[in-house]
Amino acid sequence: MEWESELEASLTKSVRELPNEVGILFSGGLDSSLIAYLSKKEGKEVRLYACGSDGSHDSIWAPIAAKSMDMQVNFLSEHENDILEGIRSIKQITGETSALSILIELPLYFTTKSSTDHKLATGQGADELFLGYKKYETKDTSKEDLDRVVNYVVPMERKIASYNGKELLYPYLHESVVDTASRIPYDLKVQNGSRKYILRSTASLIKLDKEIVWKQKKAAQYSSGFKDMVARMAKRKGKNVHDFINEL
Repeated sequence: MEWESELEASLTKSVRELPNEVGILFSGGLDSSLIAYLSKKEGKEVRLYACGSDGSHDSIWAPIAAKSMDMQVNFLSEHENDILEGIRSIKQITGETSALSILIELPLYFTTKSSTDHKLATGQGADELFLGYKKYETKDTSKEDLDRVVNYVVPMERKIASYNGKELLYPYLHESVVDTASRIPYDLKVQNGSRKYILRSTASLIKLDKEIVWKQKKAAQYSSGFKDMVARMAKRKGKNVHDFINEL
């Protein structure tokens, strides 16, 4: 329980520095749910924003997760024309050429474009700090991955948010959380086949809904349904996803 107590204190310290009124980029996964839960616990006025295609995993799960915390989520349903506009805009704003990176950032683009809150918190960094990716079960490249998030991904995301008149906040990248995470042993982050074990254990102890705590979640480009939507559009053009995105 010692590590859970220290991690809870670090996360709480980070969340306390968020504005009293804050939007949260929300998928219903552990990372965003924990930030939302702690923010509400600290008495903040929280609004949740999620987006995806109709019938996608996130369109179904995000409202369920929000309800379990006695909250509501603003779900933005995006269609093919929206996706095309989003891809073109991200390429223009960031100069990004990686089709995967562009797909990953589509939910952030749409939520920052449509939210009524100027300041928005995101769960970025939690996977690298607490070993959320499957590859970490065999090889721990989290330090290099976190460096990339801080030095490349965050600046790119802030460009997108700024273009849409918004400011992004990163509670998991707060120095207190990073320091605590850096000292937690590997076998407490990956344990019994469960990645991010220490984060899940901490969330469980503070009474976050157990279904959220232990649910394994797909990456945003899949759970939002955007990857499938782009793949269908690409197929109609006789192209693969990479070429389709690069030629837009």
